[in-house]
Amino acid sequence: MRFIYLLLILLLALPLISCGNTPEIFSTPSSKNLTVGFEKQLERPKVKSIPTKPIRMTPLTSEIKVTDSRNPTIFPPPSGDREFPLNLQEEFKNIVDAEFSVISEKAGISVAVYTDGILWTYSSGKASESIGMTTNTPLMISSTSKTFLSALILTQIENGLYELNDTLDFVLLGHPDFSSLPWDKINPQVTIHELMTMSSGLPDYNENMQGKSDLTKKPELTPIDLINLIQSQHNEQGTFKYNDTNVVFLGMIAELHSGQTLAELYRQTFFEPLSITAITLPEEGIEWHSKIIKDSGVNFSLPAMAMPYMDISRWSSGFGNMIDAAPFGFAYYIGAIGRTRFACCGIVSTPENIARWAYHLYSTDGLAISESIRTQLKSSTSPTRIPPWSSSKVPDRIPAEYGYLVSKKIFHDKKSITTTYGHPGGGGGYSGWMHYSPELDLAVSIMTNSEMKFLGTCRTEGPGNCIAMAIFKIYKEKRPSN
Repeated sequence: MRFIYLLLILLLALPLISCGNTPEIFSTPSSKNLTVGFEKQLERPKVKSIPTKPIRMTPLTSEIKVTDSRNPTIFPPPSGDREFPLNLQEEFKNIVDAEFSVISEKAGISVAVYTDGILWTYSSGKASESIGMTTNTPLMISSTSKTFLSALILTQIENGLYELNDTLDFVLLGHPDFSSLPWDKINPQVTIHELMTMSSGLPDYNENMQGKSDLTKKPELTPIDLINLIQSQHNEQGTFKYNDTNVVFLGMIAELHSGQTLAELYRQTFFEPLSITAITLPEEGIEWHSKIIKDSGVNFSLPAMAMPYMDISRWSSGFGNMIDAAPFGFAYYIGAIGRTRFACCGIVSTPENIARWAYHLYSTDGLAISESIRTQLKSSTSPTRIPPWSSSKVPDRIPAEYGYLVSKKIFHDKKSITTTYGHPGGGGGYSGWMHYSPELDLAVSIMTNSEMKFLGTCRTEGPGNCIAMAIFKIYKEKRPSN
């Protein structure tokens, strides 16, 4: 009974640990209802079918040793790169310290700046009440994870597995759960292009909070379970609305046409070739078991992952470490997040790794993707698609543009204009900013283990973007001449 009681407490907290902004539910009726009969109408794509591996929770009567056999993912400290000139290193540090020091509700911060084999890393504050933040302390990168998914999808398209204009009913035809999809609520004619640009008009499954709570009680959870949470009818195609239904479908497509899980695909395609250390949830997370409610998550990673800090008034008062305040352990928190973060926002890593990723993804000297894919990514943004984190009418701010799971951001002041590509991430006690400037050939990654939903000292952006803007500006002014 105590396990069930604690589970109910966590379910009440689920709105606090979601990632990204929640769009409104579309209530426009569908123009047509779909009955499942596609197998007779379309030629089945030649794919190697793979159902997504469910995350299981063993029965409560089972006896399991909680952490004895867990092999941690090791995040080594930065090494082997050249250094920026000492004057720039000092400038970078001063920028971070000046911004971070004036924030009242905070925990720790970690920053990396990277260009073509030259790296600067820095950290300050705390990872938990007993451990300081280090440059190799892993954090949740949240929706920055989407940049790996778009690179993967475009790579699969380039390899001929499917096409950008393929429709949802066609590209998922070979999926073992095809007939279980709620075709009366989703538009079968939505294309991969529309999924990638968040312009599919599909409803957001995250709006079904009761269904999401009920779903977490199940011993197994797969992406199809998330899609089946959809309650409302789809909206018209071409309508931009940032929501994670799009990326769950993209993840299912990538797995179906490769015969591998997303975690395997990321590791094989990007992590290992680029020497990136990262954990992909849910597949590489902590498996649910009968004692997970009090599992502290020991041996999940080395060093230990930074704890999430946020408003803890639901369990205690004020601002603090969510795990210390809540009646569940960190493994349960990771397990709860991981089960619902499929494809959208479940990668754990460090700023060093994510700055390298940004460079290899967007730089013409990068190795992550082909130049044709890189051109597609950069040219996919549109001023008609303004992401929710950039929609507020702050004076002197140029709204960001959204594309293939990439955000084009222009930083400017009276003396400097810098165009960047990347993607933010946040929620559940974490915040992150990833930017790459083509003009400077410079990547910046900033991560905190607290939510920073307020303006920074630059007065037009959040603290992370204020830091990034200042770093780009000082680098433009004082970078070494070639």
